[in-house]
Amino acid sequence: MDNRILKVKEFVRRIPEGSTRPFLCKCEDGELYVVKGMPNLPRKELMAEWIAGCLAKALGLSIPDFKIVEVDQSLVEFVPDLKGELSPGYAFATKFISGAGAITLQQAHSSVETPHQKRIYLFDRWIKNSDRTLSARGGNINIIFDYFNSRHYLIDHNLAFDHDEAEADVKMHVYSPQHRSWIFDIVDRQECEDEIELARNILAECIGEIPEEWKLEEPDENDLFISYIEDILARTSNEFFWSQIT
Repeated sequence: MDNRILKVKEFVRRIPEGSTRPFLCKCEDGELYVVKGMPNLPRKELMAEWIAGCLAKALGLSIPDFKIVEVDQSLVEFVPDLKGELSPGYAFATKFISGAGAITLQQAHSSVETPHQKRIYLFDRWIKNSDRTLSARGGNINIIFDYFNSRHYLIDHNLAFDHDEAEADVKMHVYSPQHRSWIFDIVDRQECEDEIELARNILAECIGEIPEEWKLEEPDENDLFISYIEDILARTSNEFFWSQIT
């Protein structure tokens, strides 16, 4: 992934979907991005979004290209919709997928191949992301489906590394045991252990790219948060973690 920081050049519109209500913007590369930043997204959530995205890419999961972008003060002042909603400085941006919409329950199980379903479930349990729920009664799936290219994309990982991952939310995950027909077996585990170990190798580089203004104001508090994330990701060395995936 190209990690250069792009400047946001144009505000297009507000995206009403999602709790963070992000902005559709055009950046200096001429591409459209879904942009979210402070104050609507707190510092911890910006860091979680970035780190989770890096890990998803390293695991080979289907996720839109994402970048750190820079929002100029002049753009915020010029666009009334941005005032008080998007702070000048660095923001998180995801490449806009034209023609994509929230995946349906049927598509989540018929259009996403089983090996991908297994890795999505493993990934969410690994990063403690319970924000991918979907059943016949609805939910918050955070998977979009590109109808033109028949491809799914994972989005919105700002709630990853949650201290209070609720068991009820885990059970409501779109690929939880009660919503699937497959089994995560020993062969899956062996393959995924190697993949996760490779993904963990990029963690230090990923953390090093986090902008200073996203970090928590107290250095000690920020160090504790990063250590907490590292501890969460180290759970794969524990047999109990894998027993929860099967």
